[in-house]
Order: sequence, then structure tokens, then C-alpha cells
Amino acid sequence: MEPITTALAAVSAASSAISFIKARVNDVQSVSELSGQISTLFSAQKVLNEKRNEQAGVGDISFRGSIDAVLEAKRLNEEMQQISQLINMRWPKPANQPSTWQEILNHHNEALRQQKAARQAAMREKARKSQELEETLKAVALIAFVIVVALVLFVFMFAAIARSAMDEIVL
Repeated sequence: MEPITTALAAVSAASSAISFIKARVNDVQSVSELSGQISTLFSAQKVLNEKRNEQAGVGDISFRGSIDAVLEAKRLNEEMQQISQLINMRWPKPANQPSTWQEILNHHNEALRQQKAARQAAMREKARKSQELEETLKAVALIAFVIVVALVLFVFMFAAIARSAMDEIVL
């Protein structure tokens, strides 16, 4: 998918999620019923941030594209702020506890940390297996080399014995 198409898809998904949450926040029984839409918002925000960062790193930036990316990210942040207020008003918490929206953010950030840790662990495991395979191949190559050298020495030894036996018969 092209970067612009991806960003437009993210904006469209975010708009749909925002509309759903605003329409249903007072009807649902728990935040978990909105979790899919909230997840869509976080994903859209991530995509927009990635696209904006990609454009910031490119030398030939389209001026309009960078403005659009910034404006869409700002609009999404405003909408998420409104949604956080709606959720916090719908499910209030005592002042000494984190707000419902903060709990959602904490849970989301923890899931991202776990996902990143799992990816890093998988990469480390892959590197370890690759190193094990390399060491195994080196050991097999060494053993094969030793066997070939031993066979060559046996052949030369038998050839030398045979030659000396032939030399004794001739004398």
C-alpha cells in the first residue's frame, strides 16, 4: 500500500471508530464493549505518526502532504482527548485512582511493551539458533576434513606398503 493510501485508510478507520464511540459510549455496559474501536484509534494514531515521521525523513517532501499529516494527527489527538473525557465521565474513578482512560492507556502501553519484548526475544532466539547452526556446520566440516585426511593417509600408507612389497619381490 502506498503511504498516502495507508494514511487515508487510517484516517477513515479512526473517523469510523470515533463516530461509533461517541454514539455508543452511554449505551454500553463496560469499556470492553468499546475496546475494538479504541484499539482502532490507537492503531490509526500509530500509522499517522509513522507516516508523518517517514515524511520528515524524506528529502523531497511534498509540502501539502506534510501539512495534511500534521493536521490529521492534531485532529485525531483532539478527538481522542474528547473520547477520553467521555469515557472518564461515563466511568468515573475516585481522585486518588488513575482515570479510566489512563487505565486504558496504561494497559495499551503495557501490551506494546510485551509485544516489543516478545519480538526481541524471538530475534534473540533466532540469532542463537543461527549461531548454533553455524557452529554445527563448522564442526561437521572439521570432522569431514579429518576423515578425508585420514583416508588419504591410509591410501598413501597402503600404496607405500604395496610398493615396498613389490620392490622386495623384484629384488
